[in-house]
Amino acid sequence: MSLIALVGDYTTTTTLALAASWPTDSLVVVEADRSGGSLAAWLDTPVTPSLATIVASGPASTPMIESMIHHSVSGVRFIAAPIRVRAAATAIDEATSSVFPSIASMPATTVIADTGHRRPNARGPSILSLASQVVVCHRQEPASAAAATVRIDRLTELIESLTHLDLPIVLTTIGTEPFDPEEVASFVKDAVPHADLIAQSLPHDPLAAAVLAGRTGVSAKRLRRLPLMRAAADLATLLQDGPPRATQADPLLAQRSGTQ
Repeated sequence: MSLIALVGDYTTTTTLALAASWPTDSLVVVEADRSGGSLAAWLDTPVTPSLATIVASGPASTPMIESMIHHSVSGVRFIAAPIRVRAAATAIDEATSSVFPSIASMPATTVIADTGHRRPNARGPSILSLASQVVVCHRQEPASAAAATVRIDRLTELIESLTHLDLPIVLTTIGTEPFDPEEVASFVKDAVPHADLIAQSLPHDPLAAAVLAGRTGVSAKRLRRLPLMRAAADLATLLQDGPPRATQADPLLAQRSGTQ
């Protein structure tokens, strides 16, 4: 069992890109975004059963959970969040005591939890505490360097707020402007030197994002060749294998941490 939590910008797009690229078929996506679910609409399945259905169905056994999993035409298996904000937040809160732990312990299954955008001072979903890895997605927006720097400052706050989990944090920068992803990662590592941070990047790819959100007319073969999907396949392999601890992957960070 492995549970990987995604938090930050464009997490639904990134989650689906990873799911479509996952090296094995043992993956289940869990929508744990307090702002409401999108996956049922994006993947063209009924909105129910949802996480709220599982919560209301009594003890969360593996067979019961498996019976609530959506099977999309694209092959992605997922547990949908309710589409409305209040219902989604309530279901996520009520899933804390038994449903999330039961999902996380499903045998021979990797779980990717899409937890959505989170403010550094906001209460995150309890599923974060069950994760073995956290992927923080930072989407660079077309803006001035000064405006982009403000967003990176907020990113460092988010990273700082996650360090108490004592988990590898995979910082995934989406897009290459106005800063190179390596610059973004370097800034964050300097600002939060005690974070166990692994830097990765994904391209800004509007066509792939649109297809993942339900656009038709693009073949599966062409989708696999698009930049986002090629990069997501590499990221999926890293996450499946488990990223190295930051001090192993980055000698400079190891020196800062005093481990060399």
